[in-house]
Amino acid sequence: MSAGASKGKGREDCSGDEEDIAGPYIMRPLAIGLQLGPDEALAKGNASGKPRRPSLSQRLGFGANKDKDPTKSPEESASKDASTVGDTPDAGDNDRDSVRSSSPMALSAKVECVEVSGSDMYVGTSHGHIVHYTVAMVELDGKHTVPEYFRVSSVDLKLGGKRVEQILAFPVLNRLVVLCASTAQILSLPDLRPVSGTMMKGVSCLSYDERLQRSAAAAVILCVARVRSIQLYRMAGAELRLELEVPITNSVASICQYGQYLCVADTEAYKILDLAKLRTASLAEGAQLELFPTQQPRTDPESGRVIRPPRPRTLVVGPNEFMFLTSSASDDDATTLGVIVTALGEAQRGTLQFASYPKSVVYDAPFLVAAFAGSVDVYDTRQPEQTLAQRFFVDTSDSQRPRRVCAAAGFLAGTRIAQIGDESEPAMSRALSAVVRVSVLTVAQDSVYVLADEPQLLVVDRMLRAGRIEEAMAAVDKASGDVAQGSAEVRYCVLVAGVQYFARLLLDDALQLFRRGAMDPRALLHVYSDYAEYLGPLLEPLERLPMPANLRTAIRNLGSVAQLVSSSAADMAGDGNDQQALAEALSANAMEVLERYLEHTRGFGEFDVARAAVDTALARVYADSDQIEKFTALIGSSGSRVDSERVLEFCRSTQRHYYESLVHRVRGESRKVLDIWRNLLSGEWEDKRFGGMPEYLEYAETLAEQQDALLAEYDWLVGVDIAASLRVLASLSDVSVAALDADRAMAAIQGQNIEGGDRAQRALIERLISASHPRASHYLTYLLNVYVRQVRDCFSGDKERKALEGAFFCAQAEDLRLTFRAWIARAADKADAVESQSGIRLRAQLIAMLGACPTAYDAAAVLDCVEREAPTVLRLEKAMLMAALGRTHEAAEFL
Repeated sequence: MSAGASKGKGREDCSGDEEDIAGPYIMRPLAIGLQLGPDEALAKGNASGKPRRPSLSQRLGFGANKDKDPTKSPEESASKDASTVGDTPDAGDNDRDSVRSSSPMALSAKVECVEVSGSDMYVGTSHGHIVHYTVAMVELDGKHTVPEYFRVSSVDLKLGGKRVEQILAFPVLNRLVVLCASTAQILSLPDLRPVSGTMMKGVSCLSYDERLQRSAAAAVILCVARVRSIQLYRMAGAELRLELEVPITNSVASICQYGQYLCVADTEAYKILDLAKLRTASLAEGAQLELFPTQQPRTDPESGRVIRPPRPRTLVVGPNEFMFLTSSASDDDATTLGVIVTALGEAQRGTLQFASYPKSVVYDAPFLVAAFAGSVDVYDTRQPEQTLAQRFFVDTSDSQRPRRVCAAAGFLAGTRIAQIGDESEPAMSRALSAVVRVSVLTVAQDSVYVLADEPQLLVVDRMLRAGRIEEAMAAVDKASGDVAQGSAEVRYCVLVAGVQYFARLLLDDALQLFRRGAMDPRALLHVYSDYAEYLGPLLEPLERLPMPANLRTAIRNLGSVAQLVSSSAADMAGDGNDQQALAEALSANAMEVLERYLEHTRGFGEFDVARAAVDTALARVYADSDQIEKFTALIGSSGSRVDSERVLEFCRSTQRHYYESLVHRVRGESRKVLDIWRNLLSGEWEDKRFGGMPEYLEYAETLAEQQDALLAEYDWLVGVDIAASLRVLASLSDVSVAALDADRAMAAIQGQNIEGGDRAQRALIERLISASHPRASHYLTYLLNVYVRQVRDCFSGDKERKALEGAFFCAQAEDLRLTFRAWIARAADKADAVESQSGIRLRAQLIAMLGACPTAYDAAAVLDCVEREAPTVLRLEKAMLMAALGRTHEAAEFL
C-alpha cells in the first residue's frame, strides 16, 4: 500500500513510497495550495482552481456591470474587470470581516490548525483568521485525487494578527471554540459570528471532556486554563455556564479531561486533578496527584543564552488514561518519552520513545499519531513495545513539511472508496462505497491531508486479487462487528471469493459463499452455457445485471462450466485414462451446485425478478437428473413461474415424453397426457420413466369429470387390455355407458379370445343392464351364457358337485319343505367373499336372473348353452328354461 500523500492539482506525489511502512491509515489530500491571504489577493484566482463562487450581489444581478463602459473595447473592459475584481469577496456575502490588505505579510499566511465537521472545513491561519471551506468527498483510491473545495467565508478574529492556536467544533451545538492570542471565544456555525458574552482573556490552553464524541455531543464541558484558575464551563444549546473554578498558583501549558479527572502540565510538574474532590476540598488537601516534573529552562554555559524547553503535552488515551511527554534535554532533538498513566498515576501499556520531541500528537484509538519535522508517524499503543506502525513522508520543502496533526470533529461527508470497476460500466454497477472514519488531519504550510482508516473493502479486494481467498474471508469475518454482513461491500467480497472458488471447482465452498453473498442466480446461470441458451430471453444479459463491475468481469472470465470441467479433468487425470470419468463426476457436482443454489434462491424476495428464469431452469435440472417428484412438485406448485412452453419444447427435443406428459397433466390437458401415454403403452415411443398401465389407469380414474375422455379410453382399451378396460368401465357414468357402442365393445372382447373374456363380457353386460343401455336385453342372453360357463367351471369336478348336493340334502333334512332354489339363495347370502364359494353366489345369481325376467332373454339359446356346457350340473336351470319355453311337462319329468 502506498501510504504517502499526494499533492494533487498537478503537483508531484509528495510521498516517499520506497520508505513508507504499510499500516492502518491511508493519507490523502483534502486541500492543496490554500491561499489564505486577504480577498484582494484571492480575487486573482480561486484557491481550488474551480470557478469562483459569485457573491450574493452578483447572484442577484446587482452591480455586475457598473464599471463597464459599452463604448470601450473588449480589451479595455477586461482590463477594468481585472483591476476591480477584488472589490467583491470570492465567497459571497459572508466575508463581512475579511482583512482588506495586499501586504506581503498578509499573503504569507499559513495554516496553523484545522477542523473538519461533515463537509465543512475551518482553517485557522497564522494571521488570526478563520477561513471556512466546503470540501467534496475524499476518494480513497490509488489516484490521490484532490477533491473539490470552495471557500465560503473568512473572519478576522481581530486579535492583533496572532496565530490561531486551536479550533474545536461541536456540530450538534453549532459552535466553534477558538483559541488565539491567549483569548478563547465561541463562534456560531456555519456563519462564524461571535457568540455574545463568550470571549475569555488570559487563556493559556483549553480542552473538553472527552467522554463524549464531539460529532454527536448535545452538551459538553469546556475546560479553560487561565492565568490564576482552571474553569469548567457547561455548554448546551445557547447556554454557557460556569460550573467549577479551581484556583492555581502556576501557569498551565497543557490540559486534558476525561470525566472527573484533569491531566495538566504547569510550569513545575505533570499533575492529575480529581474534580470530585475539588468540589469539596482544595488542591492542598489531596485533590491533586503530582506525576513527574516538567522540563525547566536552562542557560547555555557557552553563550549564556536561556534555552527554553518544548511545550509540555498531555492527552487522553483512553477511559481515565492519560499520556504526557517528557524529554531528556531541553531541546527538540532530544529523545522523548510518551508515558501512559491511569488516573491514579499508575504506569499503563508501556512507554513510547521518540527520537525527537513531536510538534504535536493526537490519539486515535488505538493509535498515536505524532508530527515531526519530516514525517508523520503512527504508533500502535496496543503493542507492549509501542513500536512504529506506519510512517508518512512528505516533501522536504518548507511548504509541505508537516506542521501539526489535528483531531477532526467527525466523519467527512461522502468519504468513500472509489467505485470498483471500469468507468465504462453503468453507474449502478459501480455503486460500491464505504464510509470510513476520518478523525486525524495533517497540516502543512498551505495544505491539509486526511489520515483515514483503510476501508476493509480495499484490504479484502487486494487479497482477492492476489488469490488469498481464505485470508480475505477471515478479514471479512473479523470486520463483521464494524461492517454490516449484508452490506454491498461484504457481499462483493464474498461473491468474488465464491467465483474464485468456483473457478477452481471447489464447488461446496463456492456454494456456501454464493448463499452468504446472495449471488444473483441469473449470473450463475450464465456460466452454464447450455442453460443460458435454453432460457433465451428469460435470462437477462450479464451486462444488464446490477452488480459490481469487477464481479461481472470475474464471472465472465470463468467461461463455461464445460470448459472448467474439461480443463480441470485434464489437469487432475494427468497421463491416466480416467479423464472421462473425472469429467463426468465434476460435471455432476457442478449440476448439483446449480440445483442447490437455485432451490435456495426461490425463497428470497430479493430475486423475485429472476423467478421465471430460476423456476424454468430448475425444471430442466430436475428433468436432466430424473427427479420426477421434484419436477412434478415444482411445475404444480401455486407459486411456480415455470415457462411451461419452453419446458415442453425442451422435453420434445430430447424425447423426454414422460416429462412432457407431466407438464400437460399440470396444465389440465388430459387429452394430450393420454395421447402420449397411449403411444408409450403401444410401444411407438419409449420412455422408461413412465409407470406403464398402472399409472395410466390411476390417472384415468381421476378423470371422473371428463366422461368423454374416459369413454374414448375405454373404446381404445377394450381392444388392447381387457382387464384395464374393466377399471375404466367402472368409472363411466350411466349416461356414458348408455352411449357406449356395445356391439363394438363386445366384438372386441370376443375377438381377443383370451382367458378372462367371459369375465369381461359379464362386467360389460351387467354395466349395460344397470345403465339401461338400449342393447341391454339383447346382451342379457350373452350374460346368461357367461354365467352358465362360469358356474360350470366352479362345479366341474365331482368333489365340488357332491359337496354342493350334500350341503343341500343336509339342509333339507332339517326342513323337508326346503327347495334347492330357496336354499342356494340363502346360502349365497351367507357365503364368504372367497374364491371357493364364488360358485354358490354365481349360481344363485343365475337362477335369480332366469326366474326374474324370462321374456328378456333368448331362453332357447341359453338352454342350448346349458345342454352343451353343463348338462349334468345345472339341472334346475335347465328345467326353468324348459318351463320358460312352454315345455312344462318335459321339465317336470326331467326334475
